[in-house]
Amino acid sequence: MNVLVVEDEHLAGSHLESLIKQYESHINILARLESIRDTVAYLKSNPQPDLMFLDIHLADGLSFGIFDQAKVECPVIFTTAYDEYALQAFQANSIDYLLKPINFEKLANAMDRYVNWFQTGSRAQQPQMIDMSMLKGLLAGETQKNKYKSRYVVKRGEHLVAVPVEEILYFYSEDKATLFKTSEGKRYLIDPTLSEVEAQVDPEEFFRINRGMMVRFEAIKDMVSFSNRRLKLILNHPPESEVLVAREKVTEFKNWLDR
Repeated sequence: MNVLVVEDEHLAGSHLESLIKQYESHINILARLESIRDTVAYLKSNPQPDLMFLDIHLADGLSFGIFDQAKVECPVIFTTAYDEYALQAFQANSIDYLLKPINFEKLANAMDRYVNWFQTGSRAQQPQMIDMSMLKGLLAGETQKNKYKSRYVVKRGEHLVAVPVEEILYFYSEDKATLFKTSEGKRYLIDPTLSEVEAQVDPEEFFRINRGMMVRFEAIKDMVSFSNRRLKLILNHPPESEVLVAREKVTEFKNWLDR
């Protein structure tokens, strides 16, 4: 069996090759490639491998770009660090995957499936066609989601504490400093400015209601119409001052609420 390995991390690639050889020492590893560009060039100038191990995230982008630029006729086993949400897409499309860190048992189970398919020659056992557009869409969504911060590291006395973003009710500015308050009513000072925080958190979860505050929906206890077409928010664990949605933000804020 001729196998092509596409993995841009040297140690991960070496580890994967050693597991493949452990499974069957006679397997021929044709090459280890590290990028979309190199893989496309290889597939265009060489016969198709019998099987390809393909890391999802390569240095020059998501490896699905390979399928847009070259013909892939061999079975594929993806290697991935994506979570269960994304992996459901692979299961739905009958594509095997190896969730990193890869161990021998995981690899052997995936290899057994393909070895059995080759030996029986049964087309009924052949993996279904890959719905690449669906996979790219789902995984791009995961990539987008994963680019936002999941926690902030703050000081608590002499200790450092990692506070998950899910526990944060709102961020706010006070005396040129940026702070946030948690669902437990605790407040913490952080280094980023409020504008920097706005770029770090998911806009579906937080809305910047004015120049000095960003709120999470779960922080809002009540909303009251206020003068000059503004809104007054009553928050859980509120700050000392009134919380007003800026007049120019009211329409956008209502649209954000009404999703």
